[in-house]
This record gives sequence, C-alpha cells and structure tokens, in this order.
Amino acid sequence: MTSQESLAFLFEGMGLYEDALAQYDELESLFFQVSKEKNMTWFGTFISPGSKDDSTPLLSLNKKAYRDLILANTITVFDFRVYMLARQCLILGMMGRVLDVCHKSSAFLAVFGQRLREAQVCQTHSAFRLYI
Repeated sequence: MTSQESLAFLFEGMGLYEDALAQYDELESLFFQVSKEKNMTWFGTFISPGSKDDSTPLLSLNKKAYRDLILANTITVFDFRVYMLARQCLILGMMGRVLDVCHKSSAFLAVFGQRLREAQVCQTHSAFRLYI
C-alpha cells in the first residue's frame, strides 16, 4: 500500500495530478475490497478520537502522522478514510475540480456518518449488555 502511495506522491510532485489521483482512487478501491472481505488486519481500531480531532479541520493532512500510522499498521479505519479523502481532495483542488471535491466530501460524510451511527449503536448495545 505504501509503495502505491509513494508513487502517488511522486506523480503529484511532478504535476501529474491525474496519475496521482488514479493511484489514490486505486488505493480506495483496494480498501473497499479489503473491507468487503472483512480482512482489516492492516488497521487498528475502527475509530480512536484524539483530543484535538474535533477542533481541527477534517481534511487537514497535518493533524496526525498518517503515513507513520499506515507504516506501523496502527491507523484506524476512520483516519485512513479521512487521509485518503484529504489527499484526493487536495489533488482535485489543484486540478480546479472544486465541484468534485464537494461531491466526494459529501458522499464521504453521508456514508461514514452512517457507519459512525452504526458503531455507536453497537457500542451502546454492548455497554447495555454489560449492565444486564
């Protein structure tokens, strides 16, 4: 995974934004395939909010050491998805495709918002069972 991301960085640095975006899109597709197969061993937990997570911009690439977390296989699913979205939106923005940034971000928020609600319900039910 990291070699593909390195290739995307290389393309981005050379101004080959379409090629860089294609690499991130492929990484995203691989993530969905792994997720579908329920083989999430490359990731830490689903989500592990940090103390500043709610006060920094969602698409900030500097709020966490994402690449280090990926290399250590400790990145959460949420952080990985946010990182992928942020990289894709950055490249789309450099390409002047602001409408695509809006569509990609709103789709992410809708889908991941639902996943967070499902995780919260599961967590609430688990906590409830502990008290019964």
